[in-house]
Amino acid sequence: MAAIPHGAIWTAARATPRRCSVRSSAVHGGDSARRYLEAGAGDSTALLATLVKTAAELGWGSWSFGERGATRLALEVADSPFAAGYGVADTEVCAPITGMLQAVASLELGGACEAREIECCARGAASCRFEARLRTKP
Repeated sequence: MAAIPHGAIWTAARATPRRCSVRSSAVHGGDSARRYLEAGAGDSTALLATLVKTAAELGWGSWSFGERGATRLALEVADSPFAAGYGVADTEVCAPITGMLQAVASLELGGACEAREIECCARGAASCRFEARLRTKP
């Protein structure tokens, strides 16, 4: 029986809580995002502007939405408190922002989305970058 590298065990152990955090943020953040969307009479541009403003007010960093296509929404976050609070890491650590983007992209793109963090300050990047894409049906 081959030994499992110690690092692999910790990487796997951290993956489950991270997925739970993404899911929780997507569900609960999605409730907030829907209310913001309704308050803006369904205007998705107003929704994104509200989220940029609200994220800064809540201390979730400086958000900037980038590419918006029919199947993709990009987000860049400067000064992520999750990356700053975690410190140096070997993986992306901004799961709450990932979950929030997943919820927002689902509203923006009109269907279930999957979000992921592409770059993270905790891994040495200049800013944290995320993307969400519409889920493809199997």
